[in-house]
Amino acid sequence: MAQLTWALIPGAVDLPESNLAADQPLTDYSLTKISNNAKFAAVRPETFYGWYKNGETVQLPVSPVDGYHYARSELEYEIAAWCSRSPAGSASTNGAATKPARANANDGPGTLFLMDFWVEEKNEANPGLVHCEVHYWNSGTEVPTNGGFVKVRTIATRLSG
Repeated sequence: MAQLTWALIPGAVDLPESNLAADQPLTDYSLTKISNNAKFAAVRPETFYGWYKNGETVQLPVSPVDGYHYARSELEYEIAAWCSRSPAGSASTNGAATKPARANANDGPGTLFLMDFWVEEKNEANPGLVHCEVHYWNSGTEVPTNGGFVKVRTIATRLSG
């Protein structure tokens, strides 16, 4: 499939309904604006993925279509996949496109008890900050860790052109 690219960043333009009324001529101006609106809609929203561990911040995406740089206020996050073990010693996360190798052992002693993974949203203190909590139950004691890693789906919606 071919990659969609533009020379300029598109933006939405309102057209008065009278410009598109029945039995009225359709002008070049209106056709150009309709075309621009369609281009803007084609990249609204865009989705990006990356693998992260606790304490990392989701990278600000750049549109492959036209090089648009997204701001934190234009992003929402979902955990798309996860692992209860931390990445293997030198395995890369921090937005890696491919799943990193996982460690050969759990981050804590005992039996897996609870996993809690989230990314702070734009209205929180640290937008994009990844949190990984994996808890184990060991001889009647809960052992919390910051192990594990997640695949984050970043949903990017342009607020302007």
